[in-house]
Amino acid sequence: MMIPRARLGPLDLESPVVLAPMAGYTDSPMRRLAKRFGAGLVFSEMLSGEALRRGSLKTLELARFTPEERPIFLQFVVGTPETAAEVARMLESLEPDGLDLNFGCPARKVVQSSGGAALLRDVPLLGKIVEAAVKATRLPVSLKIRCGWDEQSLNAVEIAHVAAESGAMWITVHARTRSDFRTGKACWEWIGQVKERATIPVIGNGDVREAVDVVALRKQTGCDAVMIGRAAIGYPFIFREANALLANQARLETATPEQRWQAARQQLEWMIEFCGEERAVRHFRKHAISYLRGLPHSASVKDEVVRLPSAFRVLHRLESYFLSLPNTSAQGDPNIVERVSWEKN
Repeated sequence: MMIPRARLGPLDLESPVVLAPMAGYTDSPMRRLAKRFGAGLVFSEMLSGEALRRGSLKTLELARFTPEERPIFLQFVVGTPETAAEVARMLESLEPDGLDLNFGCPARKVVQSSGGAALLRDVPLLGKIVEAAVKATRLPVSLKIRCGWDEQSLNAVEIAHVAAESGAMWITVHARTRSDFRTGKACWEWIGQVKERATIPVIGNGDVREAVDVVALRKQTGCDAVMIGRAAIGYPFIFREANALLANQARLETATPEQRWQAARQQLEWMIEFCGEERAVRHFRKHAISYLRGLPHSASVKDEVVRLPSAFRVLHRLESYFLSLPNTSAQGDPNIVERVSWEKN
């Protein structure tokens, strides 16, 4: 399968489809699964620069990754050039493939701390933050933005220019404003405007809900790569489906119940390895609900799974549901997701 590669600064990606940084979701197990199914690049959850400066072990835990996740960029949010430089040096010691600055988070708590999307209203400061991070590390530095604070202040093109002058390797553009939060329709035209005038590569992001959207976004905007966020939660298969379309192959069938079950099983096992069974079961609930998304008669299963206290019981309930559905035979490469064994304690 000849998937078009993507060149982002020094990176030569095997696929132009990448996993978005999503707070509370894109931990190491989810990133591993995305890579297993064909993501060309993955990002950590957003790391708080201030928390890292204070030596927060919880935040450092979020920065942990495995070799299987490479190439991986660690994303962080800061509000000053001084903090950006200090945090960039700290994260460089973890030896990721690069660093990503978050200038797009719309959360009120982040904005009130002069981070995330707040910097969209102060482009000179944004540029100084990028420049400080670039000068502090040998790693490539990128940034993620929204198209502006609101529709009256669309300045993504200006930011892309400032980012390039400040040394950023590429820019990811989410096609909404801060005022939109997660509502409304993403305006891909804005991504196209940035790509047309930017001197650095552009990743497009926003309303990529299925594989065909990846092809459509690249065709409409000319962007160098496409970032997938919420659509990958509980459905890592979207990466291999998008890669097949990009390689001009026939559209792949959606994942069978058996494949969903095996992926969910693998993710929970990795989560247990990553943070222990109690935390893993608790955090896996939101993923389990997504694995059940759109399947028949799954409402009662969702209600049960979010209350079950052990990995054994969660897996047993999911297995009994998924394998009760028709067409449960796995298709494609059986080694994509490894089978794991579970024993009741």
